[in-house]
Amino acid sequence: MQPPMRTPGPPRRERRPRGAVPKAPRGPRARLAGVRWALGAALAALLLAGCIEVPPPPPKPPLEPKDLKVPEGVGLEMACTPTGVELCFDARDNNCNGVIDEGCGLHTGILQFTIAWEEAEADVDLNVYDPAGELARVGEPTASGLMKDRDCPRVSGECQEQNVENVFLTEGEPARGRYRVVVRLDKLNDATAPVRVRLSARVGQRSYSMALDLSPSPASEEKSVEFTL
Repeated sequence: MQPPMRTPGPPRRERRPRGAVPKAPRGPRARLAGVRWALGAALAALLLAGCIEVPPPPPKPPLEPKDLKVPEGVGLEMACTPTGVELCFDARDNNCNGVIDEGCGLHTGILQFTIAWEEAEADVDLNVYDPAGELARVGEPTASGLMKDRDCPRVSGECQEQNVENVFLTEGEPARGRYRVVVRLDKLNDATAPVRVRLSARVGQRSYSMALDLSPSPASEEKSVEFTL
């Protein structure tokens, strides 16, 4: 006689030790779910970033000279008065548009320093020093970008008795710090002293001007202007 058959019970579950972390399901479906979750999180981050209003950068302060130092007894012309169309080689902003001698073959920039004088025989030099103390030279920009593009008078006759010297910022923002502009009577030659020299400067969108009288003596052969940006 055969023994009676036993009815199979429910499958036995494996017991997990207490504190054990259940294993994450593996397989294509699990990987697809992970990718979907990552994409959803990235999209939510983008939407959240789009809702945050980022304030614009603060506007740059206007470019203005500060702590201006001019020679004693010299008047600084800060208010420009239009006198008509722009004239060449007089180192003035005749039409008050903030640019000195534009259309006259001189380079200009957000910084520009120009001198002009009528005594053709006199040799006057314009020397501009940047905040690092470097002198602007003809055709050789300083590390801050200042360059001289005209030096008169010349033996070659290039200036044609229209004596103008010009220094300008070639590009970019001007270096911050103390600038020094020196106007010097190098040689009087056959000219009559004093030699009247017009010095004008463009700083930002404004122009400044003054008249300097130079004579061949230690006290009056050189005059300088200083300012801070």
